[in-house]
Amino acid sequence: MRVVGIIAEYNPLHNGHIYHLERARALSGADYCVVVLSGNFVQRGEAACTDKFSRAAWALRAGADLVLELPSVYAVAPAERFAAGGVRTLFGTGVVTDLAFGCEAPDLRTLYQISDIITSEPPALREAIKRHLSLGKSYPRARFDALAEYGVPRNMLSAIAQPNNILAVEYLNALRRYAPSIEPLPIERIGTGYHSEEIVGEFASATAIRKAIVEGRREILNTMPNFVGGPLLYDEQFIIPQEALSDVMLYALRRMSPQELADLPDVAEGFENVLWRSVRAARTLSEFYDLIKTKRYTLARCKRIAACALLGISGEQVQQAVQSREGSYLKVLGFQKKARPLLGEIAKKKTAPLLLRNADFDACPAFARQNAETDMLSTDILRYVTSQDIKRDLSGPVIL
Repeated sequence: MRVVGIIAEYNPLHNGHIYHLERARALSGADYCVVVLSGNFVQRGEAACTDKFSRAAWALRAGADLVLELPSVYAVAPAERFAAGGVRTLFGTGVVTDLAFGCEAPDLRTLYQISDIITSEPPALREAIKRHLSLGKSYPRARFDALAEYGVPRNMLSAIAQPNNILAVEYLNALRRYAPSIEPLPIERIGTGYHSEEIVGEFASATAIRKAIVEGRREILNTMPNFVGGPLLYDEQFIIPQEALSDVMLYALRRMSPQELADLPDVAEGFENVLWRSVRAARTLSEFYDLIKTKRYTLARCKRIAACALLGISGEQVQQAVQSREGSYLKVLGFQKKARPLLGEIAKKKTAPLLLRNADFDACPAFARQNAETDMLSTDILRYVTSQDIKRDLSGPVIL
């Protein structure tokens, strides 16, 4: 049995994702497709455009056979941790044979060369990264400039400057470390760039689509399946407005001491003091971000810090998740009825707890329960700040 895995956010699902799903199946010759999906909060440190069960249903209607949740400790994270969590979840099924991922240039040789340099991190490169970090640069920028200084060829630098290629390299690193038996399957991205806000024909980036939804622009309907575009554009109760989380995020941050702020993931070098002062000066979340973001602490990093404060994710929790397998689990968000044989195989071959029923959750190791409870808290928060009747975590998966 061949099973292709995909790690995604579908925030929202669009025609480019449909293309990726179809190509993943075709190129791998897979019998089944498993999607590991970010939960209610995504890598940008924001709530997803809508809840995880709705997005899981989209994935199933688009062709996925099984959708598993990417735990929040990995979903609200930089590329390295995001990739590691997705790969470990796929490997935990015991059945996934291929990992399909999008990239701007599907040249595995170039991507592997970059991966080799990054994972080995020669002393000269390590020192160059430290030096560029000391100039106040973000880690991705510091690493890029250090690689250029180290003498990495122009074609490799050009490749790693592309957002999807950066994540592709992290997938290769994670496969080597956690799942060497899973084959990488790069698929070239089509349409506009990852961060492009242009809408051209039937393809657009998720960034452009989210912006167009807020502006009520109907042309985005051509870029998504009807079952996604219609509700997002016309049902005001369906989409989750980011401003709805402003008060609860500020409250979560304000109630923390400087030491508790220092214990949040990705907080270092005394930044907790900046957070403590700024959250007391800001009246809105946007004001707070304006006060704290810098070249070193990018807006995305600041948003992830705030999201972790809201969800109660500590640096210790993240470190423990990365260093051990005890916190891993396979939370089923949804599956196709025809995929029951796949679930049967996973039940026999899995190396992490399979959470399908309430009793499965109760039988989990303590740390896996802690991580899963973080995911459930995210659902409760969204139910509180919105008027949506969002499906609860222990009410069972979506079944199509």
